[in-house]
Amino acid sequence: MKNGLFLISLLFFITNISFSQRVVDVPFIKDEQINLDGILDKGEWESSEKLNLDNEIEPGYNIKPIVETVGFIQYSEKNLYVAFHAKTNEEVRAALRKRDDLGAFSDDLIGISLDPYGDGRNNIFMGSNPLGSQIDVRVLNTISEEQRYDFAYDLEYESAGTVGENEYFVELKIPFSSIPFPSGKNQEWKFSFVRRYLDYFIQTSKVDRDNSCQTCQLDDFIFFDKIKIDKKLDLLPYISSSLTGARNDKSNSIDYQKIKPNIGIGVNAELTKSLSLELTVNPDFSQVEADVTQIDANSTVSLSYPEKRPFFNNGVDILRLNSNDLQPFYSRSINDPIYALKMLNQGKNSRILFLSSIDRNSPYLIAGNDKSYFGEGGKSLVNIFRYQHLLGNGSKIGIMSSSRVYNGGGYGNLFGLDGLIQISNTLRFAFDILKNFNREPNRDWIESDDYFGENTVKLDGEKFRGNGISLALTRRTENWTTYIAYKHIDPNYRADVGFAVKNDRKWITLLQSHNKFWNEGFLKKMTFIVKKDILYDFNNNLDVMSLDGSIRADFKGNTEFSYYYDYDFITNYLGVNYKHYGTNRLNFTTSPTEFFSFTSNLRFGKDIAFNSENPAIGKEYDLYLDLTLQINNNFSISNSINKSRLKNIADNTYYFNGILYRLGTKYQFTKSLALRLTSELNNFNNSLFFQPLFEWVPNPFTIFYVGGNQNFLKENRYETNSSQVFIKFQYLINL
Repeated sequence: MKNGLFLISLLFFITNISFSQRVVDVPFIKDEQINLDGILDKGEWESSEKLNLDNEIEPGYNIKPIVETVGFIQYSEKNLYVAFHAKTNEEVRAALRKRDDLGAFSDDLIGISLDPYGDGRNNIFMGSNPLGSQIDVRVLNTISEEQRYDFAYDLEYESAGTVGENEYFVELKIPFSSIPFPSGKNQEWKFSFVRRYLDYFIQTSKVDRDNSCQTCQLDDFIFFDKIKIDKKLDLLPYISSSLTGARNDKSNSIDYQKIKPNIGIGVNAELTKSLSLELTVNPDFSQVEADVTQIDANSTVSLSYPEKRPFFNNGVDILRLNSNDLQPFYSRSINDPIYALKMLNQGKNSRILFLSSIDRNSPYLIAGNDKSYFGEGGKSLVNIFRYQHLLGNGSKIGIMSSSRVYNGGGYGNLFGLDGLIQISNTLRFAFDILKNFNREPNRDWIESDDYFGENTVKLDGEKFRGNGISLALTRRTENWTTYIAYKHIDPNYRADVGFAVKNDRKWITLLQSHNKFWNEGFLKKMTFIVKKDILYDFNNNLDVMSLDGSIRADFKGNTEFSYYYDYDFITNYLGVNYKHYGTNRLNFTTSPTEFFSFTSNLRFGKDIAFNSENPAIGKEYDLYLDLTLQINNNFSISNSINKSRLKNIADNTYYFNGILYRLGTKYQFTKSLALRLTSELNNFNNSLFFQPLFEWVPNPFTIFYVGGNQNFLKENRYETNSSQVFIKFQYLINL
């Protein structure tokens, strides 16, 4: 995610440590007492527990907030009810938005953060803006910031909001059936009420910036003893159809195929509250909304994309290990399954997951020292087993096994041990140890004469084994962070159900950062970072030696500026050493008003032309601009442009030079009903893309889409290259 401001905004979800424990015995009510309309009638909420959000935790450090906020909480046998009365010093910021629209971080935002197991395995935030538009996120217990926030996670709950003069009201109805929690009628969960207002993050409890385990910092408790636990049984049937056509070069017309109807169903059954079984048969794992195109003109490895498919919503977070470089599981590697089966057990002290699938079209990825190789494979059987034991206070240890067996021969098996140990409040140690055993298929999926280690990249039935190791030690306080890591990925490391794009490397990373905070004034925070990487291949040749430095400043007005310099003393690519070159990066983001959000990223300096037939150091220039205008509560326009080029220093020609322009317009009739048009001009490949889309999304899993894709290619002029019209209806049935 390019906008670093979003990550800053998320701090209020998870930095909630209380210096004095508080236990709230939540009042019990009947469901018929509540009318969820965003109006806090006295008769509905007079018996509820009331808590003041009286701690500003950013930019101030546990000081009195500049605005008043009151949270209300009560429950029935089947639902948790939460409400808020939030005052403002200016006009309320809000717009009607689709669920989990990240534009909500430009609005006022309020909600509740829960840790039902009380062990810091993750925090679940469920919230709303003042108009009732929802956003939820799962915050994971990880050692790195990049892996911490899971925006794809979805929970079922209802929300409503009303706006007054310099105040707003929000009501949430959260079914207990949608929240994972331990078995048993008596429940005690850690929680906090949280609010974002302009540049301020406010909550019910105080924070401790010297505690490095962010997800295990909730110290306030809510207590229930009258919950009625029903075993959930959900059906998720769908029907979809598409009409697809491609250009006929002889007739210069579009030849359409026959209409392709498709049906499938998913079943999610809770055998107990802790144990669930999910099965999907012939699922539609296609991506309806077009992913944002990533420029890969100078990338030597495959690019990854975020996961948005419902089957991977629950439980698969435990398949994430500490190191992204090893990445033994990547959900998009399960591409087009005939079926997928998932068993999940979330106990008080442990978690177990088993996943099995037959994939019709299996992606095949081979990592290398300098680049990766990708091919489209055939049918395969995928099996994954994961066990994780929670040790308390944020510590955990686990084992993992995955296998992919290809139709017609070949397999990839991987076994691993990992852990995250909280040594003290400030000190954490993380480790991943993985071993793979592979036999390649004898297929033509990848054509290459290259080698990895002593083996050919070409799929010719070779057998090999490899390993990957990652060790990291972090010390984090309010002002200082020290990170030391060693990683070891041998030339034969392969993750057939994962996303490992580089191997044949062992390296040390040293990082030191310093934070400076200001409670008042225009400047809120500054961060200084220095990082050193030394990387060797397995022949003990120096591959990379680099030194990076950065400075970031956070200002009032939801504004952030950062400068990053990456200096490479040496980089070895395809056996050639490239020395003494550097890259500058400038990033600026701001959202001072609800109407206006702007992001810019500028990269300039020198880089290697990796994909050239004769690689050399060239002058690079990459500019990304994104401007989003919220015209009114319903209508928004988003424009982004990415200009990227790399110039040959010797003759001033370009290795590549192109622009990617994307325009998105959206009219949100209600929280669940919208019409949008996405268009993209890509002169790297002289293409033009349009996608009109009508969508009805009343909850995370019930969807109705009608839309189309039009692709144009330019030779002398833009002409239609392919065309598609599609419809999809998926409906969640709670039995």
